[in-house]
Amino acid sequence: GMVPLWAFQIDKVRAALERAAKRPLVVACVGDSITYGHGASDRLKTGYPAQLQAMLGAKWSVVNFGHNARTALDEGREWNGARGMGYRKSPQFAMALASKPDVVLFTLGTNDSKPVNWNDHAEDVKRDYAKLVDDFLALDPRPVVVIATSPFVKKDSFSIRESVVGGELAPWQRSFAKKRALPLVDAYAATRAAAADAYIGDGVHPNDNGYKVLATVFAAKLRELEPKLRQP
Repeated sequence: GMVPLWAFQIDKVRAALERAAKRPLVVACVGDSITYGHGASDRLKTGYPAQLQAMLGAKWSVVNFGHNARTALDEGREWNGARGMGYRKSPQFAMALASKPDVVLFTLGTNDSKPVNWNDHAEDVKRDYAKLVDDFLALDPRPVVVIATSPFVKKDSFSIRESVVGGELAPWQRSFAKKRALPLVDAYAATRAAAADAYIGDGVHPNDNGYKVLATVFAAKLRELEPKLRQP
């Protein structure tokens, strides 16, 4: 007899579900030198995106869009006043937008704590941070943007200041995530708890162990989000 039409529909739905379950989910790691992997013994193996890829396995594709010294502030500067440090001006920003991410790990902020960026421009930092997040949320299909607090600063270096990162920036990042109903990873709390053996000598950049701490908290959040992300 005839196979009813609905049988084909069920097969089509099943095939779509299986494709969605198998397709690697793209994770765009957006950030500065702590995303790029400065301080790792081999950034392509022990930076946090590489360790995160190893933890998550083949059903995920983790891509590193970190760029050293970059700021959320569009008109961000280096500690010595050199201009052009806004992440928006980095080729990595355009590449991250074009990567068709399922998830964006948004970790900018550390370099915004420098006096040249924060002291007269804290409100601009917050405005530009939100604008970058909104640019990712405007992509179609729309990715999940995970907000990460900026990691603990064990020792002030390069004019990056713990008084600002821990005292002002991380609390603002937490409230921003809450206000915008975006998932949060408290990288600040995780790195602070592990600080004893998680940093290279400059006190700002993690070592391999510190990058493992970051990868671990990101992996936990991504696994929590995975069922929702895999809905076709």
